[in-house]
Amino acid sequence: MATILSRSSTTGFYNAPVTKGLMGCLFLTCTSLNVPLFAHLRRYLICNLPEVISRGEIWRILLAKLSFVDMKDLVVGFLLMYYFRIFERRYGSHKFASYLIANQCVTTLLETATVLTLHYAGLDLHNGGHLPPGPYGLIFPLFVSYYCDIPRVAQTRVLGVPITGKTLTYLLGLQLSYTSPATAISALCGVLSGVIYRHNVFYIQRLTFIPSVVGRCAAATLGPLLASTPPQETLTGATLELQRQEEMELWDQQMMLRQRGRHMQMGAGNDGRRGGAELNGFLNPQPPPPPSEDQIQILVAMGFERQRVLNALRASHNDVNTATHILLHQAS
Repeated sequence: MATILSRSSTTGFYNAPVTKGLMGCLFLTCTSLNVPLFAHLRRYLICNLPEVISRGEIWRILLAKLSFVDMKDLVVGFLLMYYFRIFERRYGSHKFASYLIANQCVTTLLETATVLTLHYAGLDLHNGGHLPPGPYGLIFPLFVSYYCDIPRVAQTRVLGVPITGKTLTYLLGLQLSYTSPATAISALCGVLSGVIYRHNVFYIQRLTFIPSVVGRCAAATLGPLLASTPPQETLTGATLELQRQEEMELWDQQMMLRQRGRHMQMGAGNDGRRGGAELNGFLNPQPPPPPSEDQIQILVAMGFERQRVLNALRASHNDVNTATHILLHQAS
């Protein structure tokens, strides 16, 4: 599945080795648990918190968070982790791994406290205090950064509700969280963990940072195994005719954006000079000002190459949202 996802995008897992490794491990563990030969191992992911704590088997809490059990949850989790790989490129693999470990720990603590509180309060939402299996702490905290840092690009409206490029990601998150009331609580704990980490409550960002020595050892040993080739600047059509159609559609879109910018410039002139200004603007269009470095870095941090970012910003007259739409259209 990781190969399929990598081929569906022009960027793939380039500069995202941690995401690639996690997805590979989740795929192996979940598929193994659904093979009859290893189906008996599922019992190690079953964690009844009151019994586990009374027996002192805390390690069972960690085992319950190693893998999903349902293949449906695995597929949805795969898609979300693949979308969120842009944060590994933005933070760097070392900081991103620290982020995931910190949020997984905080999410698990919040889940444990919530399950025990509900159990002893007489609210049986977890089938007798069972902890939902699955690494929710690796996925749902990233929704906080996704909401705050990724710009929203409005595409269309359905019954007055805006449908953007981020809508599908949110729907996938709802699909993963609403499997049961227990998973919904786990998802909320993950989001709360993301808020805690973002605001650095109790200095969690400093306390849970992976040591540099460990990071260098992992890069030296696992880095070559998880490395990906740089993206190729090619069109995505399966045939030459489809590639020409994509190129023409992109060219038409850029021309429309340029014409809109010219009309906005021409509309600012005085009425007495309107005709001459329109003719002069058409024959000698003024080039847009160069984009700022902040605008460039916002899009580069999302995983797009710098030259493609510059081209998109020029075509959109330095509008970040429109440039994001152009880049996503190229990568789709």
